[in-house]
Amino acid sequence: MEYMLDTVCLDNIEKYLNRVPIKGITSTPSIIKREGKIDFFPHMKKTLALIGNNRTLHMQVVAKDFEGMVKDAKKIWSNLGEEVYVKIPATEAGLNALYNLKMNDPDCRITSSAVYSKLQAFLALESGADYIAVYTNRSENTGVNPFDTIIAAREYVDRSNLTGKIMASSIKNTLQITESIEAGADAVTFSPEILKDSFDLAAPKQAVERFTADWENLYQRKNI
Repeated sequence: MEYMLDTVCLDNIEKYLNRVPIKGITSTPSIIKREGKIDFFPHMKKTLALIGNNRTLHMQVVAKDFEGMVKDAKKIWSNLGEEVYVKIPATEAGLNALYNLKMNDPDCRITSSAVYSKLQAFLALESGADYIAVYTNRSENTGVNPFDTIIAAREYVDRSNLTGKIMASSIKNTLQITESIEAGADAVTFSPEILKDSFDLAAPKQAVERFTADWENLYQRKNI
């Protein structure tokens, strides 16, 4: 399982890389907006240097048309390196860009984003997407069950012997993380705030406080 963070905040990335097994960083213009108008490519180069060679970086194109998406993808690779996974939406133009980029260079790294339906997932996987990003919370907001999409994509990959991975994204709570994993996702990506909230649950804290209090009562010290 690959746990990834939705952030470009260098402080948060550095903080959690040393605490939990984070395997990648994902970015969209909406995520970048939280940090303000950063010096884009220099900032992302710092991100790459911070995460090292054993983690992945996924970056969204911003163009909406075929030619623009291809141009964005090539600009990202030329500035940051071919190891970056370019996120291209699973729209008609995006699937066209994905298919053509993969036809020209099967080794280029692409994450198909904005996946809401099973057909989008199937077409992106068949076109050679390295990851498909199933939008979890956003799907639920439109009345679509994203976990059914993940299950169907998992079966499609296994049945067709494909190498594409299923990424659950647009996650807003810990339940969506666990349900995505149980549905068969290979990766889940979420904000640092969700991770922080998961550590702040009252019950584990109460258990730890009780353990420490009982130990101190017996041995009059806090450590073993």
